[in-house]
Amino acid sequence: MVGRMLSGLAILVATAAASAEDAPPAQCVAWVRAALKRVPISKHDSTPERLERRAVQQEAFAVEIALVSERAPLPARQWASLIMATGSIESNFDSAVVDGRCLNHQCDPHLVKGQRVFRAVGAFQQQRVAHVDDVWSSTPTIAQQVEMADRSLRRSLGRCKAFAAFPAHVFRAYGGGSCSWEAPREAERVAAYVRLVGTAGPKQGGST
Repeated sequence: MVGRMLSGLAILVATAAASAEDAPPAQCVAWVRAALKRVPISKHDSTPERLERRAVQQEAFAVEIALVSERAPLPARQWASLIMATGSIESNFDSAVVDGRCLNHQCDPHLVKGQRVFRAVGAFQQQRVAHVDDVWSSTPTIAQQVEMADRSLRRSLGRCKAFAAFPAHVFRAYGGGSCSWEAPREAERVAAYVRLVGTAGPKQGGST
């Protein structure tokens, strides 16, 4: 009996340790949370209900973006800023778009047998291309949305380095196009990156 209890306790301790290893550092989450507050709010997120929903989503985005950024090929704040800049330009993290409730003109709509279908999903407006096909969903979770953005940016980071200066080259080929093509609103993406990466760290004990 005691042996089984000790065994169960050992499993719980090991599980908690593994979960702690998988969790992003609190400091990184706090910085991403602060940076996300600098993303312009979508004009559609103007009601108290939408703003409340956005706040819940932003907290989830902070955790997921911090998680992938801690494992990224660039310093965490740089990588997080690349992801957030993409979301800022693609959707301003519009709460309805994040939830898969796009308006008729949003999310790259087209008609299939008379029915409107949205080809782009989530905050980062990811289309169903080969490198995200196993994750893509018409209603992806926030974790899936961040994973797809992370994969797409990693792909461009390596492939497009010779075609433009950093950070512009990381935005190239994001939607599966050529590295020689400028990304849509590329200058705005670069400006958003510069603004976000310059976010000051959250105050701790009266200091930054």
